[in-house]
Amino acid sequence: MTPPRLRAPLERLYREFDYRGRIANDAIQFPRRYPDPADREVVALLAACLAYGRVDLFSREVERVLRVMGPRPAAFILGFDPARDAPRFRGFRYRFNRPGDIAAFCLALQRILRTHGSLRAYFLRGYSPGDAHVGPALERFVAGIVDQDLRPVFPKGRPSRGFLHLFPRPSAGGPCKRLLLFLRWMVRRDHLDFGDWVEVSPAKLLAPIDTHVENMARAVGLTRRRSRNWAMVTELTERFRRLDPGDPVKYDFALCHKRMSGDCPGRRDPVRCRGCGLRPVCRHWQRNGRGPTRTALPR
Repeated sequence: MTPPRLRAPLERLYREFDYRGRIANDAIQFPRRYPDPADREVVALLAACLAYGRVDLFSREVERVLRVMGPRPAAFILGFDPARDAPRFRGFRYRFNRPGDIAAFCLALQRILRTHGSLRAYFLRGYSPGDAHVGPALERFVAGIVDQDLRPVFPKGRPSRGFLHLFPRPSAGGPCKRLLLFLRWMVRRDHLDFGDWVEVSPAKLLAPIDTHVENMARAVGLTRRRSRNWAMVTELTERFRRLDPGDPVKYDFALCHKRMSGDCPGRRDPVRCRGCGLRPVCRHWQRNGRGPTRTALPR
């Protein structure tokens, strides 16, 4: 699909999407509660790291952690004592993660905040405006977290698999969706994202690709890849960049939630597809991928 044909329907989706109606079904609901940027970035990283699987399931566990942290999560992190506070996460359990992973998260962030003052300052330490995108800076960001001395939580000095799952490295080849989502929240500024990290250009962001964005991108012809990996991330971001060079990930939330909400069925459906602005560029409404189908939507 050529960018000029895609630009108008994607811009319309971005402009007209019901963001307010979908925030409660997205991990961004958690950092939005905190007006202080110091609290917001800590909660944003926590929520993004745990944002895998069903929203209702991981949200329950994020809420559990936030209750322990109290009204000032950044202050809780700075004052975190593994011996005193780690047992307070005893009830936490979510798929690959266990209480020790959350305690290690708090301890690693404490070390970073005490040294650098904020996650923002720490990220900027490894960020170069000359890089093509945020990938190299994210690699350094993750390395500095997982390489912290976490022996008060992991006595043998080896981080758990669950803790490492929270912080995937781009060099491992995976899509790093959750950390790229965190960067989207921190760097972009609009009615949805916070834009607290003003030193990083939105043009350098990479697309956070989950199964919903992947399927939507495939439906409008942005990719034919079958593996959701780092190669797909860079390919899709480059194609989004042709539509908006200064803000290539702006369509992420709307594309994700259009599919997550069931508004897009992932197939040709005359009733549910009625009025969809993406129908003219959707492969489900093409004839063998070469032109418009003769089947018309009901009026």
